[in-house]
Amino acid sequence: MAIFGIPFSPHFILSKRNHPPNGPISHSLHTRKYLQFASTVTEFETSSKTTKTHLSNRRSFNGDSSVIKNVTLLLQSMDLTDPDECTETYALIFQKCRKLNNLDVGIQVHAHLIACGVELCAFLGSQLLELYCTFGCVNDARKVFEKIPRRNVFSWTAMMGMYNVLGYYDEIINLFYLMIDEGVRPDHFVFPKVFKACAELKNYPVGKDVYDYMISIEFEGNACVKRSLLDMFIKCGRIEMTRQLFEEIELKDIFMWNMMVSGYASKGDFKKALKCVKDMKVEGVLPDQVTWNSIITGYAQNGQLREASKYFLEMSDSIDFKPNLVSWTAIIAGHEQNGYSSKALKLFKQMLNQGVQPNSMTIASVISACTNLSLLKHGKEIHGYSIKEDKFDSDLLISNSLIDFYAKCQCVKAACHEFGKIKQFKDLVSWNTVLAGYALRGCREEAIKLLNEMELLGVEPDVITWNGLITGFTQNGEGETALEFFYRMSQTDVDPNTTSISGVLAACGQVQHLKLGKEIHGYVLRHHIQLSTGVGSALISMYAACVSLKASLSVFHELLTRDVVIWNSIIAACVQNGQVVYALDLLRDMILANVKPDTVTIISVLPACSKLAALRQGKEIHQFIIRHGLATGSFIWNALIDMYGRCGSIQKSRKVFDLVPHKDLVSWNVMISVYGMHGFGMDAVNLFRRLRAFGLKPNHVTFTNLLSACSHSGLIDEGWQYFEMMKKEYIMEPAIEQYCCMVDLMARAGQFDETLDFMKKMPFEPNSAVWGSLLGACRIHCNADLAEYAAEHLFELEPQSSGNYILLANIYAAAGRWEDAAKIRCLMKERGVAKPPGCSWIEVKRKVHSFIVGDPHPSMDKILEKLKRLYSEIKKIGYIPDTNYVLQDIEEDEKEFSLCGHSEKLALAFGLISTLPGKPLRVIKNLRMCGDCHSATKYISKVEKREIIMRDNYRFHHFVDGVCSCGDYW
Repeated sequence: MAIFGIPFSPHFILSKRNHPPNGPISHSLHTRKYLQFASTVTEFETSSKTTKTHLSNRRSFNGDSSVIKNVTLLLQSMDLTDPDECTETYALIFQKCRKLNNLDVGIQVHAHLIACGVELCAFLGSQLLELYCTFGCVNDARKVFEKIPRRNVFSWTAMMGMYNVLGYYDEIINLFYLMIDEGVRPDHFVFPKVFKACAELKNYPVGKDVYDYMISIEFEGNACVKRSLLDMFIKCGRIEMTRQLFEEIELKDIFMWNMMVSGYASKGDFKKALKCVKDMKVEGVLPDQVTWNSIITGYAQNGQLREASKYFLEMSDSIDFKPNLVSWTAIIAGHEQNGYSSKALKLFKQMLNQGVQPNSMTIASVISACTNLSLLKHGKEIHGYSIKEDKFDSDLLISNSLIDFYAKCQCVKAACHEFGKIKQFKDLVSWNTVLAGYALRGCREEAIKLLNEMELLGVEPDVITWNGLITGFTQNGEGETALEFFYRMSQTDVDPNTTSISGVLAACGQVQHLKLGKEIHGYVLRHHIQLSTGVGSALISMYAACVSLKASLSVFHELLTRDVVIWNSIIAACVQNGQVVYALDLLRDMILANVKPDTVTIISVLPACSKLAALRQGKEIHQFIIRHGLATGSFIWNALIDMYGRCGSIQKSRKVFDLVPHKDLVSWNVMISVYGMHGFGMDAVNLFRRLRAFGLKPNHVTFTNLLSACSHSGLIDEGWQYFEMMKKEYIMEPAIEQYCCMVDLMARAGQFDETLDFMKKMPFEPNSAVWGSLLGACRIHCNADLAEYAAEHLFELEPQSSGNYILLANIYAAAGRWEDAAKIRCLMKERGVAKPPGCSWIEVKRKVHSFIVGDPHPSMDKILEKLKRLYSEIKKIGYIPDTNYVLQDIEEDEKEFSLCGHSEKLALAFGLISTLPGKPLRVIKNLRMCGDCHSATKYISKVEKREIIMRDNYRFHHFVDGVCSCGDYW
């Protein structure tokens, strides 16, 4: 530092005789020795080959022995009996060691000083202290500092300067208060360092305390002090107080004006920022490039990219100055941070084309843009560029960005390689980034090993470390592992924040750990954590995942402030727990509350329309999407295709599919699935052929949907063709889902021997879906014996699934084996298996009506009257009630009356009396449609001249003029 710099020249030495540090110098011999020393140190300086390096490079070793030799000769010629000569000699050597960046020689001279018993006075102590401070030798500097007698302001400043460079801002503040306690008055070099420490820590109370002290001792301060004071108040968020201080300053330079402009701009107050620009012009201070860079940076950081680009272009057209590195970095980082990563990459290319060389911040922003877009190739190119530029090769910011990039692009090995390359400058961000990468990839053992290594090296994990592990494993679907790390976090002194709590609640939902979820909820309430932060939505989702919708609703109603995230969470919770009608009601309430639905809302609520076959409401949501421009991603289009398909409007589903601007494989898969569930097998096959013609490679989901479509339509040859194609042409091993489709295909065709042989040769043990397909086929072909065989396996695999018992009972009843049917009912009772009541829904006049056998309905009299007339009419044209579907052994007329009460018939009759003639009707049922209802609906479609679309829990049926699309094959 200049404050300790003593110019080395004979003139200086002669002048020092009148003002020595510890008394007068009287001997002319002494002067000649100093002249000799001047020559020796000149040789020392000339022979040194060391160069300036970063402070973290603790020592620079010089192999030239002449340096040591010259210093040795000098020390040997020194008169140890003369304290003044010793002090001057050692001090000048320490000064030159600093200048030549040679700590090694300085340490040896320090050792010589101790061995010779030379007293460490205030002046000499300051020179030695500054040597160690210059090289960042914290422990050595502290030891010297503690031994200095009568520490002056220079000693305190040296220590603060070292801590400032190393970023130990808390230590600077502690030193300041100790300095005041010792009665040392701070100067123009001390206050800026203390204010900077307060600014970096955003510690306003201490900063204000230091400022008040400065006023109390009537210390005015120079321009440097005033700038640091303004900067401190700005960074602590006290912009109005900054303005007040600024106005009190008489001579304001360009730096102070720019600080005010930057302060307002960073806070988003551009009106005042631009007024500052106007005022500075009035006062005769012309804005410079820093001024406009502050405006551009402020707009970019606040997401106002249009305005940032406007000023950026104005600077480009300016004659006085062009966009520099700061301008380009601000505009690139602004686009990357606000979700415009593609634009950021384009700007980076333009910057390079204009010959502006990037810095580490620019490179880090561009790497982050590649991370956001999962552009592995582009990211590697940027990595290659940074390697070619030597100045970036060991940059910590870039290294951390690369670790994050490779980790999120699922290149964990590359991320670990980058992490391993960081030697001396590895910081907590480096550790946190690679740990988060391990978590996202589900690498539990590697994460534990690295965390243990981190702690052994004395690097304490912080809340970001634990958040990365908890949320990473949760996002990877490994809730158990996430909870394991949360427990480990709870054993430390680190308190969880809202991110930790949200992550662990999501993990509880994944593993359905309701007890722990409730404990976390209690922690939130005890510590008065705001639910509106995202914790509220996490609680709603956790309770919903743990099948506790009542608790989800309770949390929702407790919230006074409900943003779009909260509404999305409760709507998704209702859909997840089957309360789809309530989910649609909540959507209406959300809009009435002036909360605008977003794409997440749409994705959550469209399945509700699908489950209820609420086509009108689905269309209204589609219109909302178009009006508000939400159809920006393929996931919205795919959800619409699925919604229309599940609401029975297959033509509309295909129309949306054809309109999708950029069809991905999911789009094709969904449309094939829609055709399959409606029984249009050949349409599914033709669409698959188009998919292949477009050059897309099908995946397992594609083949599952295609084979299912073949199964529903009895396309046996086509099914076998695509099953073999999957294995031979696409080299894909069929999974259990594809084998299940083939079992269903063959069994429905009555090929039971072939089916059983196929099942024996499967590479998997048949699961419940496989046995369920076989049991369903036995119903079609009335094969009670094989049904018993299949049901035995199902009762073992799914002992509480009522559908299997009921299906077997139906098969017995159809075969007239009433005793066996009664035994199945008894078995259900013994095992506590409850049959869910049959329920059907129909949408009429924008309202969804539900029907359950035995439940009252305001129009029940009219419904029964309509059914009575319908039965009379359809019997005339050939309908015969199929009483085999009545499981009770009762009289025939009672059986026929029982069939009238099936929920789908009640819903259908209500639709007929509540809608205009000729209008299609859409009915949805929660259970499989019975054979009698299927037969009756065919005749009703003929006499009423209506298209009736019925969806049960297995597939769609389109009834038109007495014919069903399934061809009685379901």
